[in-house]
Amino acid sequence: MPTNRYGFAQANSLRPASVFQLLMAGSLALGIGATGFYTHPEVWVDRSAAPPIAAVISPSTASPATVAKADLAVHDLINSAPVQAMENAGNAVVAAVRPAVTPKPEIVTRDIEIERGVTFSDLLIDADVPDADALAAASALDKVYDLRLLKSGQDVALSFTRIGNEESLSSITFQPEATKEVTVARNTQGNFIADLRLVPVTRQHFAARAEIHSSLYEAGEAAHVPHALMASFIRIYSHEIDFQRDIRPGDRFEILYDQPVTQSGTPAGEGTIIYAALTIGGKVKPVYRVTFNDGTVDYFDERGESIRRALLRTPVAAAHITSGFGMRMHPILGYSKMHQGVDFGAPTGSPIFAAGNGVVAEIGTKGGYGRYIRLRHNGQLETVYAHMSRFGQGLYHGAQVQQGEVIGYVGASGRATGPHLHFEVHVAGKPVNPLSVNLPTGRMLEGKILTAFKQGQAKIRQEFNTLTAENGTFFTHASATAPAFAVKEAQTCGLRGGC
Repeated sequence: MPTNRYGFAQANSLRPASVFQLLMAGSLALGIGATGFYTHPEVWVDRSAAPPIAAVISPSTASPATVAKADLAVHDLINSAPVQAMENAGNAVVAAVRPAVTPKPEIVTRDIEIERGVTFSDLLIDADVPDADALAAASALDKVYDLRLLKSGQDVALSFTRIGNEESLSSITFQPEATKEVTVARNTQGNFIADLRLVPVTRQHFAARAEIHSSLYEAGEAAHVPHALMASFIRIYSHEIDFQRDIRPGDRFEILYDQPVTQSGTPAGEGTIIYAALTIGGKVKPVYRVTFNDGTVDYFDERGESIRRALLRTPVAAAHITSGFGMRMHPILGYSKMHQGVDFGAPTGSPIFAAGNGVVAEIGTKGGYGRYIRLRHNGQLETVYAHMSRFGQGLYHGAQVQQGEVIGYVGASGRATGPHLHFEVHVAGKPVNPLSVNLPTGRMLEGKILTAFKQGQAKIRQEFNTLTAENGTFFTHASATAPAFAVKEAQTCGLRGGC
């Protein structure tokens, strides 16, 4: 192919040259001052008279067809006025070789929130998703997840593909649970396909310590301990601690627990307390978890004695005593009457726990007691629970219950001035004060098991101190991947299942 095309001579007339030289001359002239000159063996351009050329064709990228178009554009203008010819020729070349510009696609994301009483497809339509796409996406999602289970306030992420001013829905993502992620996306045919994926979960150990100012729950929240863990903490100590009367401002607590978490650090499922300690009136009461060969779990103090008593002293969480044991003026009957139990004030619906292992000896409605349950724990010991709003599931006369199992919920049935639990303890058929009765303790660790347990205590304390020292303050909440001895609890305490 010939390389000589057209160029500008000193007299501003066109003569054969390279079209690339032509355009290069115009481009380089742009870099000279308004009255400057550019010299070349074949080109003499007076910048005061010649307008600039707008583009340059690169010889390495120009195809034969492109050069041919440029030839025609320049040839048609050969007889034009010299200065005007240069401008028009340049513009014609640009128009001949400039490709059509297609807008690049952009990814745009928006978050929406599930609203009560609004269908999922309507929420998508409100977010500017076309009706057909909204219905198709909702239909695809419904195949892997029941959209009726979505709760108000649930966040949903929408992804759109934007080309120019047009947008189309690309995908939808949300996590209905910490361990589940639901997505819907277009396939290559443009159809929506949904998928439910289990989010990987790992286990980590967390440690916290805090000073109690008003309540244990409030102190736990300040230390970022999950509420479920604080409820477990209270149940563990409820065998010997009256959280209404024994806790004072300035007391402290410590906790080391194992918690399943997702990759983002979100708690998934319930955690397990490995170690806890309450400091009350300057006296420290530590407990350590042990799982035995038969799968049973218990908590022991530093001496290896189980803290479990035959009965819980406080069979309802977050309660306060509204009436004690003994003679009192009955608030409804208006005369003095023996109060055979203790009343624990708590919000309606608060769970009530079985104070000990036993059998349901009586269940139903009983006069002024309202909804009533009596548990028989052995030949000598019974407990009574009254004024419930409802009973726990699966309970009937003769049913077996375990200590700490939910048997009902706080209410105000029967003769009651407000929601509370009336709790009685009977020994050999006679009512006794639930807060002062001396009850037998659980098992004691001995021999090699006790030795292994003591060694495990030291390792647990070392891990707790390491985690809390990372923040360097008294109020801490640290986490770390659990070391082998803490994950394999049998190594911690020398018992299969560990502590």
